[in-house]
Parts: sequence; C-alpha cells; structure tokens
Amino acid sequence: MDKKTPLILAVDDELMNLELLSFIIQKIDLHFVGVQKSTEALSTIKNKQPDLILLDVTMPEINGFELCQLIKEDKDLNDIPIIFVTSKQKVEHKVKGLQLGGVDYVTKPYNEHELRARIQTHLELASAKQQIENQAQKLAKDNALLNQMFSIIGHDLRSPLSAIKMQLDFILRGIIDPKAEDFTATTVQSLSLTSSEAFNLLDNLLGWAKSETGVLTTLKEAVNLQNLVAQTARLQQLGFTNKRISFRQEIPIHAMVLADFNMLKTVLVNLISNAIKFTPKKGTVSVTAKETPTHWKILVTDSGVGMGTAQLKKVLDPDIHFSKKGTEEEAGTGLGLVLCQDFLKKNDSQLQIESKKGKGSTFSFSLAKA
Repeated sequence: MDKKTPLILAVDDELMNLELLSFIIQKIDLHFVGVQKSTEALSTIKNKQPDLILLDVTMPEINGFELCQLIKEDKDLNDIPIIFVTSKQKVEHKVKGLQLGGVDYVTKPYNEHELRARIQTHLELASAKQQIENQAQKLAKDNALLNQMFSIIGHDLRSPLSAIKMQLDFILRGIIDPKAEDFTATTVQSLSLTSSEAFNLLDNLLGWAKSETGVLTTLKEAVNLQNLVAQTARLQQLGFTNKRISFRQEIPIHAMVLADFNMLKTVLVNLISNAIKFTPKKGTVSVTAKETPTHWKILVTDSGVGMGTAQLKKVLDPDIHFSKKGTEEEAGTGLGLVLCQDFLKKNDSQLQIESKKGKGSTFSFSLAKA
C-alpha cells in the first residue's frame, strides 16, 4: 500500500453502509478499510494505523461512544481523528461525541459531497497538526543544542583561552622572561598544549553541531588505516612527549577500510587523545588492527586509569556528556566520545569499550574492508 495515500477506516455494523462509504472514499483516491464487528475494530485500528476513523454509534456489543473512548485511552491511537457518522441526531449525542474526542459529527442520511469535504478537511488539519508538532520538537531540540553549545563555549572553551591570555599577559608585563633558559620547555610548551586543547574542543564542538543539525553528509571512500593512524599520532606527538608516553602502532600496510575520511580521522584523534589524557606519565598507548574476512577491527589501547561499570555506562550513553579530568588534570567536555559514537554509527559501526579500573582501557570498532 502507498504510505503517502491516507487510509480511512470505517466501523459500522451495516454492510451496506460500509460499501457506500467505500464507494464514496475511493472516488477521491483514498484507501479504505471497513470493519463490521465493533469487537474487532480496536485490534484492526492498531494493526492498520489509519489516518482517520469513521465511526457509527449504534452498534451491538460495543457502541461507537465506547469504542471512541477506548481509542482515545490508547496513547498510540489517540491522535487519530474520529468522525461520527450516525443516525443519532439529538444535540446531546453530538455533544457527547465531541466531548469523547471526536472531531466531527455527521448524521445519516448524509450528503456525499459534504462527507468528502469533511474527511479531506480533517485529514489536512491532522497533517498540519503533525507538521506543527514536528517543527516544535525540532525547535526544542535546536534550542537545547544552542544552550549546550553556549554552555561549552562559555565554560569549557573559555578556560583554555583564558589560560593562554594570562600567560601572554605575563610575558608582556615581564613576569615571565622570554629569555629564560626554560622558557621554551615550560611556557611555550604550555601555550602549545593549551591551544591544542582549545582547537580540539572547538573542532569537536563544530563537528557535533553539524551532526546534530543534519548538515553533515557521509562520504565513504577507501582509506589506508596505516597512513591515517600515523598522521593522527603525529598530531598528538606533543601529548605523548609531555607525559613521556610510548606509542606503538601495529597496522598492516594493506589495511584498507571503507569510511568517511574526515569522520574516521576525528574518531581516531579523539580516541588517541582520550588515551593520552587518562594514561599516567611513562605509560603506553597502542593502535592495532585485526583482520576478519569482511572487516578490519581497530583497537586503541592504553595502560591508563581504566573505568568501573558505572562510569562505562555513562560514557556509552549518548545523552550524557560525561567528563572527567585526566591524570594531569586535563579538562574535557565529554563531547569527544559522543561524537565518536555518532560518526561510527554513520559509518555502519559501533564503539565498544573494555576497561578495568586501574588496568587501562581498549576502545574498538570495526569497519568494512575497502
């Protein structure tokens, strides 16, 4: 059945009435389903999920008012508009039908053209209502995204920029001597690390915002894992050097995967950066690739502080931007792993974590061979 064509479901114990309604509705190119037994109506409505219901009132076993009440009590059905089509013409009956949640009340014998007009009007109103609700949900999501971005910009991004500004001010005021022997080893290195932290945060923030707003498109291509990991590790060299962490890469030269290059690079940058952050001085970080018949499994392993079960659950929850300071008090927002999970999902993969407190962690994911 064409999902774009609305489905009208009618409930009436008189077969002739259902046949007439079917004739009228199909003349305006709508799908139609008729139900003669009111006891079977609710299950049929749940199964068919119609766009509009035409409901008779006088029926044996379950009358139209009772059936309407059952429909409106079901959270999966209560938004379906109901038009009562009945011979009951008293005002109190019309009022009761509308009070129970009906959107209209048509009395028999009805005018064919009037009934069609009412059906089409209520279908348009239901469609417009759905559009408004969708727009409201999108607006609420966009506002939440903006608030979160402002929070990150106002706090997490401000901190490294403030540290850079303070050190530069100290140099200008002569508090820090640029001619001192340890100037490069201390001040310059500190400025470099802090600016890298700010850049990575900004890069993650922009990537996350683009992904959340649907601006980002996935463009898969053949990617050489060995080259990309080597390139990513070079970007993190200062972090390795500062904490005297030894880095090992074990990836065959023929390891080629099908993935979006920029997304995969972002995932590796975040996972390696995360490994450095939570690995103490003189620890180890490695990136390895294991081949299967159809995929390459990439593993980023560290000898860091590890995580307990409760922390693992928070880390894997995409709705929680869980953040914890590193072994050298390195700050973070929790955006990195959220972005990793999102980008991997867009590349038909999933982030997996194995970790033990005090024993280190392994973050892994699999990508199809190119």
